[in-house]
Amino acid sequence: MAGCEHKNCGSSEKVWLPYFFEGRARGLKPHPYCADCGLVKNLSSQRPRDLGHYMNIVGEIAKRQKITQIQIRLIALEMKRLELDDFYGLDRTQQEKLFVNIVIKYINVPERIIQELL
Repeated sequence: MAGCEHKNCGSSEKVWLPYFFEGRARGLKPHPYCADCGLVKNLSSQRPRDLGHYMNIVGEIAKRQKITQIQIRLIALEMKRLELDDFYGLDRTQQEKLFVNIVIKYINVPERIIQELL
């Protein structure tokens, strides 16, 4: 849900779902969900990163290749629009895939360069 502040459900209301740690299934674990929008909270070991981390990567790309301030601004706006900073519903892998797609959309740069900086 766009713009949801994600309010955790109560402890007794958690749902039992598969839990993954370092890419391996570790059985079931109670997961909280948002009482407002119903989104289940990410409990994986791949914690997402903040938008500043990804903007630093854009800065590194700018050092290697000429990009405009408008391109940087469009990337930042797209990251915000797609809620790349939603730590509740995304894991790092999902976040990185979204970031790569956003950068490629606005900058003509090979995916491998972005991957190297992640």
